[in-house]
Amino acid sequence: MLLHPRMNRIVLCLCFVSLAAFAQPARDAGTLPPDAGALTAPSGTRTHSQVETPGDDDGPDDDGPDHGSPRVGASDDGSPDGDASDGRASSRREVCPGGFDDDEDSDTASVLAPLRLDVDGKGLAPTALELVGLRHLTDAQVRSLVGAPAAGPTPPMSPDDVQTLLRRLARTGLFAHVEPRLRVSEQGPALLEVTLEEHPAVTSVDVQGLQDLPPDEWLEALFPQPPGSYQDGDEDEDDDEHEHGEVVATVRIHGRTATLSVINPCPPLHPPRELFARLERGKFRPGIVLGGLDAALERALKDLRDDDGYLLATLSATLSHEGALVVTVDEGRLEAVDVPGVEPEMAARVREALGLAPGDVFLRSDARRAVERLESQLPFLRTVDGEGLGEERRSVRIIEEREAQGTRRYRTQEQERPSRHREPKEPGSVWRSLFSRHEREEGITLEGRRLVVHVRPRRPDLSMELLPVHTQVTGFAPGLAADLRFWDPKDRVHATLDAAFFVPLRLGGQRLPDDPEGTRRQRRVSLLGGAKLHVPALGLAEVGAQVHDFTDTLDRWRLGDIDSYVYSFLINRPDRDYFRRKGFAAFATWRWARSWLAGAEFHDDTYESLQAFTPPLSLFRRDSPAFPNAPVSEGRFHSVVLRAEYDSKAKPGSPVGSLFRTPETSLFRREGDRTREPALRGLVTLEVGQQVGVDTRFWKLVGDAVLDLPVNWHSGLSVRLRVAGGEDLPLQKQEALGGWSTLRGFGFKDFRGGDASVLGSAEYRWQAFGIFADLGSVHAASDWTDPRLGLGASFHFSDAVRVEAAWRTDEKARTTPEARLLFVRTF
Repeated sequence: MLLHPRMNRIVLCLCFVSLAAFAQPARDAGTLPPDAGALTAPSGTRTHSQVETPGDDDGPDDDGPDHGSPRVGASDDGSPDGDASDGRASSRREVCPGGFDDDEDSDTASVLAPLRLDVDGKGLAPTALELVGLRHLTDAQVRSLVGAPAAGPTPPMSPDDVQTLLRRLARTGLFAHVEPRLRVSEQGPALLEVTLEEHPAVTSVDVQGLQDLPPDEWLEALFPQPPGSYQDGDEDEDDDEHEHGEVVATVRIHGRTATLSVINPCPPLHPPRELFARLERGKFRPGIVLGGLDAALERALKDLRDDDGYLLATLSATLSHEGALVVTVDEGRLEAVDVPGVEPEMAARVREALGLAPGDVFLRSDARRAVERLESQLPFLRTVDGEGLGEERRSVRIIEEREAQGTRRYRTQEQERPSRHREPKEPGSVWRSLFSRHEREEGITLEGRRLVVHVRPRRPDLSMELLPVHTQVTGFAPGLAADLRFWDPKDRVHATLDAAFFVPLRLGGQRLPDDPEGTRRQRRVSLLGGAKLHVPALGLAEVGAQVHDFTDTLDRWRLGDIDSYVYSFLINRPDRDYFRRKGFAAFATWRWARSWLAGAEFHDDTYESLQAFTPPLSLFRRDSPAFPNAPVSEGRFHSVVLRAEYDSKAKPGSPVGSLFRTPETSLFRREGDRTREPALRGLVTLEVGQQVGVDTRFWKLVGDAVLDLPVNWHSGLSVRLRVAGGEDLPLQKQEALGGWSTLRGFGFKDFRGGDASVLGSAEYRWQAFGIFADLGSVHAASDWTDPRLGLGASFHFSDAVRVEAAWRTDEKARTTPEARLLFVRTF
């Protein structure tokens, strides 16, 4: 301690006082013109800073004018700021921030009438202000709010002072109309009379008609938080600071208390929230409607339409003289669904596919889903020519009507903007549309409460897909797959031509050791091509044929194409066996219901074994041996495949089949991510065949099913069961377990060469995290292997993209897991 304790307390108090003094607005160092106007502070408002130390009898007298209580803005004769001279008051007004001026979008011009302060060309300066028309607010409240002088005679006010005062009144959000008048008597002073019409006050609210949207949520748009107010849950201790501009700090030193009070002479930046109708912690608080009830209803209706998607919503309201507000919301129902441009029979099918009917509440999201259903169920049609629902053609206003007894009624008035002319398409856009399968116009418009759907027959479309093939037997072999569809506008027969090819590249010196002929043979171009028809009247989803000569695999049910190619290139681990298959296939698939299909296929194929190239063409593990490729039973085979499939999530009219079809994989295309509804998908296939020139026949039966069971909003359980078995199976069709999706944690086909297998999997997901277990066994050499268990965990970026880490639990178990980032779910 360098000073006595009592001196330390005094110095500390003086420090606080000094800070408070520096916080006050600075005086104008110049000389003001003699005719400068002034707006004085409200009557009774303190405009100085002071330090009070109750009970400090031993210290110096702090109540004197020059001991710790500096006055800011006092007049030369010691009068308080309320009686300050015109110049000093004007100086203080100039440094005050513009009250309520931060709202640039305020409709000030609509409520503020023009001000004139001249009579016969002679300027007048009012010396008194009178507020007329107040109902719920008091005269003192309004004057304090906008920094107006107290009632009674005042120093002359200049036009700038008056305009600032009127602007603050208009921008408070409390008044529907601010009308100034200058009254001049022959002998008396000029009086500024301001007639104020307050916005209506609401004491209670009753919302009727809302069904899907909670009323409390909608009321937040009707009664938003006033500017500058705290949100729900914030502290309320500083309410006085925002209302009165006062900051109070209390300092306790050795049992003694000092209080520092700083008073801001400027009016508050925002009206106190207690004046406004609002929601606080889910409860309605009565008050004046910010900006007016008609504007609030219009804002809430716009929010209901734009944000919540109720495009046809309207509302009406009644406000009683006592302030009871009853709002009736019509969420908007369709009167009709029109489909111009097509035959009546097709129009009925379009309405059925849309799933929208007269009397339904219409939402923007319903329109999007309706277009998706239409394109899925009737893919031969496309939506065209409509401006869509996002053109903002419909403007809406709320009209206020007042009755003699004081009741106010509000109704919705809609205005249709004229439809704009659509620009013609470029000449080349029709050809370019062939390459854009996903190009689509909404083609849905609203005319009043009638939904108009514009559809036309779809033109032929072409889609293409890159094939970044990378295997241990071809190296890098990029290719392309394409399909061209021809649509029948009468939905009789639709035709599809599809083809694919990929070309192995000579990179990295890959070859078969001491076998240049085999190297050239495995670098042949792979080709596939086919044609098929879709006949809806017969329930034929596809009937056609294809020819092929390509490098194929039967392991697509184990690992997706892109995952195999990526890990073949990265770490020389494709986790697939390949062979050459040449021949043709004929097929027919019936789809008699949305989720069911049955099919039959005939195959005439010649199989050829392939060997892995060396050295491996991979980014890492270049020094490792080439990934082994299992041999196959070579020769020509004839076989028939029968299948039955079910998918509860299949969409009506969605395409089925693929050029790369196998008996182990589904013809249904996987639809999106998991839903929060139970889902079941499964297949059963039976293949019976014979090798040409050999009397022995083989057969194989495969059953694979997955059940998704949501537990709650964030978690779910997936269970899979796969059973397969046969007799006299060729090498390429024998059963094997081990590897990703087929007993995770174990090596690729650790248990192979079987004529039957059983695999069960269970995975529990909670949001992005999951745990899983795989259990399987293989029947080989007239005996079943011991059941093998794999355990692991996963992290999901989406339903398909995920990171999986798995451990095996047998005698070869290790602490380090097998881990992969996978992009495709095979089932």
